[in-house]
Amino acid sequence: MSGSNPVPQPPTEPSGAARAASKPKRPKWLVPVIAGGCAVVLAAGGIGGCLYWNHDRLTAASEECATSYDRAVKARKKLTEYLKSDALQTAIRVKDSEVRDAKTVGTLASTVKTASKTKTDIPGCPADGLKDIKAVTAWLDKTADVYAKTVGEVKAEAEAVNASKLDKIVADATRILNDSKGRVKDDKVRAALENAIKSKDGKAISDAVKAVNDSIKAKSDADANARAEKEKQAADNAAQAQTDNSGSYTGDTTGGYTGYTGGGYTQSQGGYAYMPQQSTGGSTGGGYTPTPQPQPAPPPSQGGGGDDGYEDICWAVDTSGKPGVQVPCN
Repeated sequence: MSGSNPVPQPPTEPSGAARAASKPKRPKWLVPVIAGGCAVVLAAGGIGGCLYWNHDRLTAASEECATSYDRAVKARKKLTEYLKSDALQTAIRVKDSEVRDAKTVGTLASTVKTASKTKTDIPGCPADGLKDIKAVTAWLDKTADVYAKTVGEVKAEAEAVNASKLDKIVADATRILNDSKGRVKDDKVRAALENAIKSKDGKAISDAVKAVNDSIKAKSDADANARAEKEKQAADNAAQAQTDNSGSYTGDTTGGYTGYTGGGYTQSQGGYAYMPQQSTGGSTGGGYTPTPQPQPAPPPSQGGGGDDGYEDICWAVDTSGKPGVQVPCN
């Protein structure tokens, strides 16, 4: 077929010689240069990575050292503060006589003395040198542990003293509770003491013991006043009885008879006249003297006696109240 517009054909591939003639040529030195450049790049990257890794480790170690330093400083401060605390000073002032086990007091004193001499220096952290930083960190951790252990030891000994003191308080309070039975004015104080002992509260026990002692004293004073009042009443009764007895009849202290003379009847002008008896002695003790009674005229004497022919008659009276008798006056 012919015509002005033929069908386009694909381009023909050049021959081998033609291809070789058309490819550009590279210089021989280019490959070694490229290889060297790659090696330099790789080396630089490795060094940079290594430096970055070392820097990261140093930073972490420094931070750890700073933490250990703060811990050591705080531990030292805690020990210093506890050695000056009121709680420890109170335990130190406890005497041997105030505890059940006196050894606890001595142990606490020696422990505090040793702890007070603990003055470990706390070094700062190095600015560089990973090995040095780690060494200081280990030292700081050990120092913090020593301070913390010392605080624990002192606390334990102080608590031992306090526990021994409480043991003695409980023992003494129990003895007081048993001995006070029937000796208090109000038994409620004993019940309060018993409850305080069960709670093992030192302050509550101390207050309850004081209340029991006060109640014991109150009852003792009341009993003493009652005894004194009873003794006074007995003395007053005895004095009153003695006063009453002193006003009663005591009788004649001399006993016997009291003689009377001149009694009976005597002759007078124109007859007989009654002459009352005259006491010749009388009782010195206030005895009873009977009232004279009139007597009949005596008969004339048969035997003679006086000039008038009559015998003088006297009257004798028994002071005990018995009837009197007439007897010759001579």
